[in-house]
Amino acid sequence: MSWIDRIFSKNTSSSSRKANVPEGVWTKCTSCEQVLYREELKRHLEVCPKCGHHMRIDARERLLCLLDQDSIQELAPGLEPKDILKFKDLKKYKDRITAAQKDTGEKDALIAFYGTLYNMPVVAAASNFSFMGGLWAPWWARNS
Repeated sequence: MSWIDRIFSKNTSSSSRKANVPEGVWTKCTSCEQVLYREELKRHLEVCPKCGHHMRIDARERLLCLLDQDSIQELAPGLEPKDILKFKDLKKYKDRITAAQKDTGEKDALIAFYGTLYNMPVVAAASNFSFMGGLWAPWWARNS
């Protein structure tokens, strides 16, 4: 190995070590592919400050951004889907519901809040597409 190879190998080996950065601190814009600080993206309501691209946000976060912060009250937070028909195709419906609940952290696809919007009382609801494609059942109409 020549003396120049030894110098370059020392420089490249030390800089090739991976930095110890906690998971979730940085994210990449899906449009311009710029690396963004996660907290800055949150301050911009999930809009890329570099190119203006709107990132996907879930239903709960969207409603929390929409309503006045001091007035929010969730409607029917414990309401869960029921498999009345005992439906089964490739997987049991109950297993699909359990998997969707685990993946999203939500009990159902529909999330509803009572609150105010510019000091006017409103009820706002949003469907979470990440929960089985936003599927929600008619029990919401009966039980809310």
